[in-house]
Amino acid sequence: MRDLTARQQQILSLIQQHIADTGFPPTRAEIATKLGFR
Repeated sequence: MRDLTARQQQILSLIQQHIADTGFPPTRAEIATKLGFR
């Protein structure tokens, strides 16, 4: 299995942190907002 790209690792870390904080995964909209998408 290949290693994650830096961007993939950033997204994975964001998801893991959100789950640790709230107990639920973030929505796609929350991920997009935190990564600077509109």
